[in-house]
Amino acid sequence: MFGKLWEMKKMYDKYKTLQKILKNLVIRAKEWKFINASWEEMDSIIVDISWEMKLRELRIENLDLLDPLKKKELEEIIMKCFQKAQDKAQEVVAEKTKDVLGFDPSDMANMMWWWIPGLS
Repeated sequence: MFGKLWEMKKMYDKYKTLQKILKNLVIRAKEWKFINASWEEMDSIIVDISWEMKLRELRIENLDLLDPLKKKELEEIIMKCFQKAQDKAQEVVAEKTKDVLGFDPSDMANMMWWWIPGLS
């Protein structure tokens, strides 16, 4: 009985460690504008999101994109940049979770199937 309690305490401690690591994690993605067959030197859009996929900051570095005639282009670049940040955040969180907890969180369903009554 105490062995299972000890295992639960160790897992709880690992989750608390993971929470501390992820708490301050910010993922940055950048998107550039394509001009005259070359990439601009300056970042067009920068998006920072938390590990929870919450927007922390959105910066428009290229002021030319604020032209009302470029509204659609700006929207597309922001969408691409935000998607890039979300994809990157998912990868980083999965990697950190695997490092701290010792298993791949995306495989959690396969690990838990034997707990379901009648299937073991």
